[in-house]
Amino acid sequence: MLIQKNTDALLWRLALIDQAQKSIDLQVYIWSDDTSGRLILERIILASKRGVQVRLLVDDMHKGWTDEVSALIDRIPNIQFRRFNPGLIRDGIVRRTFQMSTQFRQLNRRMHNKQLIVDGTWGIVGGRNLGDPYFGLSSKYNNADLDLLTTGAVIMDLASDFDEYWNADATYPGNAMAGEFSDRKIDKLLEKYTKSLADDYVLLKKANIPVDYQDWSQAFEMLPDMMVIGNAQSIKDSPEVRGDRGIRLVEQISQFNINASHTASVITPYMIPSKEMLEKLQKNVDDGNSGYKVRLLVPSMESNNHTMVHSHYKKYRKKLLSAGVELYEFKGWPSEKQRDISNTSPIEAEFISLHTKAFVVDDRWVLLGSLNLDPRSIHINTEHMLIIECPALAKQVTTDFNTMIAPENSYSVTLNKNNRLRWNSIDGERKTQPASGFCQRWTNFFWRWVPLENQL
Repeated sequence: MLIQKNTDALLWRLALIDQAQKSIDLQVYIWSDDTSGRLILERIILASKRGVQVRLLVDDMHKGWTDEVSALIDRIPNIQFRRFNPGLIRDGIVRRTFQMSTQFRQLNRRMHNKQLIVDGTWGIVGGRNLGDPYFGLSSKYNNADLDLLTTGAVIMDLASDFDEYWNADATYPGNAMAGEFSDRKIDKLLEKYTKSLADDYVLLKKANIPVDYQDWSQAFEMLPDMMVIGNAQSIKDSPEVRGDRGIRLVEQISQFNINASHTASVITPYMIPSKEMLEKLQKNVDDGNSGYKVRLLVPSMESNNHTMVHSHYKKYRKKLLSAGVELYEFKGWPSEKQRDISNTSPIEAEFISLHTKAFVVDDRWVLLGSLNLDPRSIHINTEHMLIIECPALAKQVTTDFNTMIAPENSYSVTLNKNNRLRWNSIDGERKTQPASGFCQRWTNFFWRWVPLENQL
């Protein structure tokens, strides 16, 4: 079952955690210490008190939880907390910068995977991390994103993938991130956490998000009518950070013989195409394969939460269009209906950021997970994806794609007769790319000249 609405994404995570009886395995790139992040942690702690065995695996790059808090979480009965690929030096900007410069290849490899597995029965896989922008609770920006709730035989594959990362040499227990605490220190940390929760509950109640444990039985009883049946396989990158890192995820996709014969629809928040990708697209044009169509949806600059990446994507627009791609850029302020999918009422974010990562091929295959089409996802980070053969699911994703590229939600990017870029939408034609303001345009100009494309 697709989970498109951000509110539903939070509710289904709470539902799985609250209904857990035996185990919870959570793997994520970012887990923020904010309203939704603390709420999920609190529900996980309640589950552990019921005897549920919990394993939490979080990448070390974005330390939403401090080392002290990580250690405290790891010391809660029935909870194990681990960090992926942490550096030995934990504090001091100068010292950490030196460490990064001397161990760059190793520490530059980050775990971008995102999955939740409960009781070896239910799983959520997709593009969302754990934090307010992913669940519609940020006033700055909220994401347009996509997850998949799944059950069945593929859960065994997801569990096996998690175990491989959990037992990898690059994972370290949170308990090792800090020494022993005095009772006073523990009381101070708990007091801060409790106060933050109290403030969070005010907003959560306004948003109709349950702040206490719930019985979600009725929601689960409705699932058979809401889900579709398909064949799914899980693929991933190796968790190794040193030496041979194995076959990349993108190379594994080719083993499934998923070659589009008529249409490929792609949504990606970060797009920096490889030379091979452009050559393959151009070959279809040169061979006169007019029946083959590629539709690509990426963020406009005003809808991108990382202007740095956008600054290096923009030079590929003309190359993509020349290679026959239908190019669309998502609006930062789309239609009210589209904003309602991303915002959790009563929150109204300043803009909507596109963060969906989904591929539909020939109305038959759906590829959904953590993979972006940029050098960092393809060559550097670890990624995770479900490859699903299911025409019914493909139809749903295609319907959402068509809605997102509609003129009220996106700009259609084209070349005029003078080979100049134009942005067309319900608001008419633009000659310059949409931006949130002068500051973003200046930032975009600055980053364009910084030679870091292979790290984006």
